[in-house]
Amino acid sequence: MKMTLALLSFVLPTALFAACPQGTTLKGQLEGMNLCALKGKYLNSELLLTANNRYLIEDGVFFGGDNKENSTLRIQAGTTLHGNPGAFIAILRGSKIFAEGTETKPVVFTSLKLTNRKRGEWGGLVINGNAPINACKPGTAVCEAVSEGIKVEPVLFGGNNTEDNSGVLRYVRVEFAGYPISQDNELNGITFNGVGAGTEIDFIQVNMNADDGIEFFGGTANAKHVVLTNNEDDSLDWDMGYTGKIQFLVVEQANDNADNGIEADNLKSPMNAQPRSNPTISNATFLGGKVSAYGMLLRRGTSAHIINTIVTGFTKACINLDDAETFNHGGLKIENTLVDCKTNFVVESSDPWSTAVWFNTLGGNMTVPAQLNGWFPGVASPARGAGVTPEDLFFDPVDYLGAFADVSDVWAMGWTSNVLE
Repeated sequence: MKMTLALLSFVLPTALFAACPQGTTLKGQLEGMNLCALKGKYLNSELLLTANNRYLIEDGVFFGGDNKENSTLRIQAGTTLHGNPGAFIAILRGSKIFAEGTETKPVVFTSLKLTNRKRGEWGGLVINGNAPINACKPGTAVCEAVSEGIKVEPVLFGGNNTEDNSGVLRYVRVEFAGYPISQDNELNGITFNGVGAGTEIDFIQVNMNADDGIEFFGGTANAKHVVLTNNEDDSLDWDMGYTGKIQFLVVEQANDNADNGIEADNLKSPMNAQPRSNPTISNATFLGGKVSAYGMLLRRGTSAHIINTIVTGFTKACINLDDAETFNHGGLKIENTLVDCKTNFVVESSDPWSTAVWFNTLGGNMTVPAQLNGWFPGVASPARGAGVTPEDLFFDPVDYLGAFADVSDVWAMGWTSNVLE
């Protein structure tokens, strides 16, 4: 075998080997391009992945050593990375990823298979930061937790830096991920663990994931132009004290297997843990599928300010509030939002008050048919002109509900896959 490998290295053109960036290994070719493999740990290093190659994520790939031996992963526009079953990329605390695509040349994380692809064919992307989480006893100086879904070694996240910076995700697509690490333990498409507000997240898609599309475990990360399509579990999930901001979010649930548009928690126990989950979501469109559960499942003491949003087509209900702490702490607000499901609100005898009455007394809410026309939800709907911009400089001024202004607002076209087809 050693002689065969030596002969192979002699007859292959040297240029092929030189084309793989330092820190990767040539594995062969894929669709006429060199396939360069990432593997193991990258410590005290900076790895640049250029678009003239394809890349193989061989197994669990780690950048940095948890606030030491920090490393940087840079990915050029138009670069495609393919994951083996079970493979994932984890950016540890103190390290950064700069995946900077463009509208015509997105950065794509996908399966190694080229045809007949399915959910769960590789792991996903896990980013760990030093922003606050609430999964510790009161008075803990630095609250930390261990990332779910990674069995190779414990990966910590959490801290006290609200402005922590884990890099840039811009025009990034993650697809066919969510490989089951163990029974009922799959990775999210993108996991944001204690990620801080210094991180730039703009134009990202998770498509065909076997677990949640994206999940925020605490942290203060903000995002714009988020597309979550055909994911098997919840599209957007948050807990552990997430307090970030999201504007322009479109969720399309699959017809074969799906759960909730949003599944939102503060903490399972205690439900009043601080900092309390309290994100602001503006200009979202949630489209349910044939088997979708709830448009929004808000529970376990979460707060949120949800505004300028459209929720339609969910099988069980548009909105379900669970747990007394969610009802009674007074931090949940939904405004300028249109709901249109066969059942708009879940009614349970244990609820301390009526979700329907509460929703209808808040400003600008509607329970009329959405009249969703054309490719873009929200176009020519009665919601146009009803939008209100949240009082925060992060948010772009709007005068409409939903993710899109009109038919000329094509921000989700071109760089995405399987969007509202």
